[in-house]
Amino acid sequence: MNTIFLIHFFATSFMAGLCWFVQIAHYPLFREIDSKNFPNYERKNILTSFVTVPMMTVELFSGLYLFYKVPDKIFLYSLIALGVIWLSTFIFQIPIHLKLMKTKSLKLISKLILTNWIRTLGWTLRSALLLYILNNKI
Repeated sequence: MNTIFLIHFFATSFMAGLCWFVQIAHYPLFREIDSKNFPNYERKNILTSFVTVPMMTVELFSGLYLFYKVPDKIFLYSLIALGVIWLSTFIFQIPIHLKLMKTKSLKLISKLILTNWIRTLGWTLRSALLLYILNNKI
């Protein structure tokens, strides 16, 4: 159980750090890319999924497993935050990226940055809750 929790904690903490990088540096730099080259750049940006998708999947399944084995109120809150993160990804981030593959839009880039705060703060909250659990319950 402790190993699974540590894997889960690592995946969440990794995604929190990655999301802060994306929020502060990566997405704002989209504004600086030439409009002509932007769709090609955005299509290549899909390479980030080779990092994010496996880590998000590990986080999701390890989290569900842990909650099934040891239901905990604080852990439940962290899973609710994870659900919000996944919803944000599918409702906002993915559709915006798909549109940006066709043409650069400063309005869409601003929306991407704004809505990504949901994930950034969600993963930050999850990391804090899991750290609390790690320090107090395991």
